[in-house]
Amino acid sequence: MQRIVAAVDHSEPSLRAVRLAADLAGKYGAALVLLTVVRDAGAPDAGMEAFAAMEHIHEPVPALHIEAARDGLSALRDSLMQQGSAKVTVEAAAGDPAEQIIGFARDDRADLIVLGSRGHGRLAGLLLGSVAQKVVALAGCPVLVVP
Repeated sequence: MQRIVAAVDHSEPSLRAVRLAADLAGKYGAALVLLTVVRDAGAPDAGMEAFAAMEHIHEPVPALHIEAARDGLSALRDSLMQQGSAKVTVEAAAGDPAEQIIGFARDDRADLIVLGSRGHGRLAGLLLGSVAQKVVALAGCPVLVVP
């Protein structure tokens, strides 16, 4: 096992998944990628647009959302590295979370995807459909779902 992708949405299940992924990465000497996905980063955001204008930032707002999400993972990465994880990187994407996780893992040639469950019961999960269920069903590598 050389590459592990841990999907992070900052929920408690996803943070448990990150801790487990870091442990696995350490045991296997694997690289760990923390991936977060911003939903609808292209949707208009008046607050972000006003901030960008005020600060004379000329990047498109969707790029700012992605960069902010990536920055949000930096503290988590630093914490993992202080605990002994050597190869931890952060990535962020925009769009449908399941599609982005699957696509990133495929493109990054991940050996394992680790993600948290949303905590829905079986019936609610079937009716709502969850990111975890979609990733499990469609990923091209093993997926570990942490409750």
